[in-house]
Amino acid sequence: MRATRATRALAALYAARPDAALSGAEVEAALAAAGVAVNKVTVYRLLDRFAAAGLLLRQVDAARVTRFALAPQGADENAPRFECDGCHRQFRLPQGAPKVQAALRQMLQALATDGHEGLAVDIAVRGRCAGCAQPGQGAAA
Repeated sequence: MRATRATRALAALYAARPDAALSGAEVEAALAAAGVAVNKVTVYRLLDRFAAAGLLLRQVDAARVTRFALAPQGADENAPRFECDGCHRQFRLPQGAPKVQAALRQMLQALATDGHEGLAVDIAVRGRCAGCAQPGQGAAA
C-alpha cells in the first residue's frame, strides 16, 4: 500500500479513535475536517485496502450500514465485542474470552468432524453502551 497523504490520514484517524466503527461517509467527513479532501470513491478504495490488509474489519450494523473498525491484534484478536447501536463504538470483551473461546473450539471441532474447513467465528453483542443508555453517566463519542 502506498503511503499517500490520504492513506496516512486514514491511519491517523483510526489511531486517534481506536474504538470507532465508522461508515464511509463518516470517514470522508472526518478526513475533510482534518484538511484532507478525499472523494468518496477514494475513501471506499482505501477502506477496502485497509480491510484486505487486515488492518480494518468490515461489519454491517443493525441499520445495515457498513462500518469499518480497527482489526484487533494479539490477545484481543478473537475476543468477543460489544457494539453500541447509539455511538457505534466497539468494546472488546477480553475478560470473557477464555470460556467463550473454549466453547468456540468445541463448536469448530464438531464442524470439522463433519468435514467443514476454513471456519472463522466472530461474536458481537449489540446494544447501547453506558454513555448512550444513561447520558451524563458515561462517555459517548
